[in-house]
Amino acid sequence: MKQRNVVALSILGAILLGLGFFATPLMRHARGAVWDVWVQGNAKIFGIDGIDISDSALDTLAATSMENIRLKAELGDYARLKAQLGSETFGSLTTIPAHVIARPIDTLNSSYVINKGIADGIPSGAPVLVQGSVLIGFTRELSEHSAIVQTVFHPSTSVTVETIPNTEEKVARGLLKSQYQTSLSMETIPRDAPIAVGQKIITSSNGTTIPYGMILGSVASLTSPEHEAYQSAIIDVPYDSDNISAVRILLVP
Repeated sequence: MKQRNVVALSILGAILLGLGFFATPLMRHARGAVWDVWVQGNAKIFGIDGIDISDSALDTLAATSMENIRLKAELGDYARLKAQLGSETFGSLTTIPAHVIARPIDTLNSSYVINKGIADGIPSGAPVLVQGSVLIGFTRELSEHSAIVQTVFHPSTSVTVETIPNTEEKVARGLLKSQYQTSLSMETIPRDAPIAVGQKIITSSNGTTIPYGMILGSVASLTSPEHEAYQSAIIDVPYDSDNISAVRILLVP
């Protein structure tokens, strides 16, 4: 090996040993002590008093930090609830906000319990909304301060619905029903009615308790058997039924 290479390797070894030495606990302590002397010396020269934080101040800082964490969590909950409640779309009608306090009372998410009831002005059969205008069900079995929400996935729930047309074409109407309590199907759609995947499905006005224009979902797929007078459609809903925690009850005169 050339002498020049030996010298270079020796220098590299010395550097590594030096770095290892300065990384030892003893040298770390020494560096800390030197830094403290440097800071104290400068403080005396420039007349800077040392910072003394009392135990009570430290406790206050810790409490403030924990409160900040709690407020951030509450802000996240508020944003989530606001998104679920939505704005009051039906301006001429009154809505009452409520929390879901038990879900589900069956294994298929077809019913929930809310914290508003007769004493809060909730009638039986009132539409229950999320996101301001999305219909998820109707109130049933009211008590003083609670009620059952029978969702559109319940086997006894059916709603007359129609499409929002993509152009000036006619709307397609049908009956929305639960399919095995796990999905929604729009039935009895006339075979020649214009309907396509992706179209929004809304309530048709029945002149009683269900206002026109509440959103149910959108067309996910179509089935049109040969030689049948009607076609059907599977409807996707724009919410996660497992994570509903806030709703609005629509009061229809």
